Amino acid sequence: MHLARLRQALAICAVAMLASCAPVRSLEQSPSPAPAGTSEPAARVGPDLRPIDVRTALDVAAFVTPSGQIVCLLSSDGVRCDYFAEDKAWQAPQPGNCDIDTGWSLSVDRTAGTSCVGDSIVAKAAKGSGFESWHRPGDPAVAWNGLTLAALPYGATIVVTTFRCDNLSSGVTCENESTGHGFFMSRESIRFF
Repeated sequence: MHLARLRQALAICAVAMLASCAPVRSLEQSPSPAPAGTSEPAARVGPDLRPIDVRTALDVAAFVTPSGQIVCLLSSDGVRCDYFAEDKAWQAPQPGNCDIDTGWSLSVDRTAGTSCVGDSIVAKAAKGSGFESWHRPGDPAVAWNGLTLAALPYGATIVVTTFRCDNLSSGVTCENESTGHGFFMSRESIRFF
């Protein structure tokens, strides 16, 4: 009986010693400097501890999620994302002084909110549109109304100036990094910050 307790105590001490020697990984690590010979920052670590593939576009970028439900357009002036599938479980608040039927489009420039728009940005994400310079061979694509849309892989990020969009399987988060304002969009919910 004493031998069993001694083994248990030794096992607990060994686990504690190993834990104190193991490197600690922060959930919010900042980007590392760019690897030699590249212009893009190294991957960040996301909340699920997987690397986030960071891609940069000079002035504009557009993408669709691999699910084909969300499309986003980034420029040096801001970000707009539309939920263009019909299965969303939320309704965005109506922006003031807007007489257009809204509720499916969010944006961020200096602050985040609902977009007052009556058009669609889906075609901007089409391959060959000039908005997909970030797209790499082997990246997913989505067929839509005769177009092939460039899909940003889950776990990847696009950056245009101070605007960034992180695409995870749980949803898209877009932010103005200079103001800290942005939004989250998924099928289930939206959130402004």
